[in-house]
Amino acid sequence: MSQHLSSQQISQWMIGERTPQQEQHVGECSQCGAEVARMEAALGLFRGSVRHWSDLQVRVPRPLAPGPRPHPVRWALAAAALLVLAAVPVYRSAQDRQRQAEIARADALLLEQVDAEVSRAVPRPMEPLVKLVSWDFSSTGERDENRRDTSPKEEIR
Repeated sequence: MSQHLSSQQISQWMIGERTPQQEQHVGECSQCGAEVARMEAALGLFRGSVRHWSDLQVRVPRPLAPGPRPHPVRWALAAAALLVLAAVPVYRSAQDRQRQAEIARADALLLEQVDAEVSRAVPRPMEPLVKLVSWDFSSTGERDENRRDTSPKEEIR
């Protein structure tokens, strides 16, 4: 073989696909022999590090020695903590219902105040004027022009 091995031929050499001519060339050519040795060394280091890493990852766990049994006090504390955690939503729900009831009472009071103001005959700021002037239409026989006539009208035929 007159030429050096190409990178593809060296890759095939590494996976075991080599011809007798390539084996003879690698044995005789110091440059190709060094390249193949460098690749084998690199792959050997990689293989070693992968095996070391996998050994660290696949450790078989030891069976645990039986430890001390939990004390009844710990169980009681765990039960108390669970009870407190269950009581918090109930307490908050009761607070929400109480708050909604207070809001409903305040709304009802406000509606009563609005209703009282709307049903007044005269607005509150004008009450002193109404007290000064008293209109009694029944005694004078006169009609107020602004007052509506609620008596039944005769039909014209």
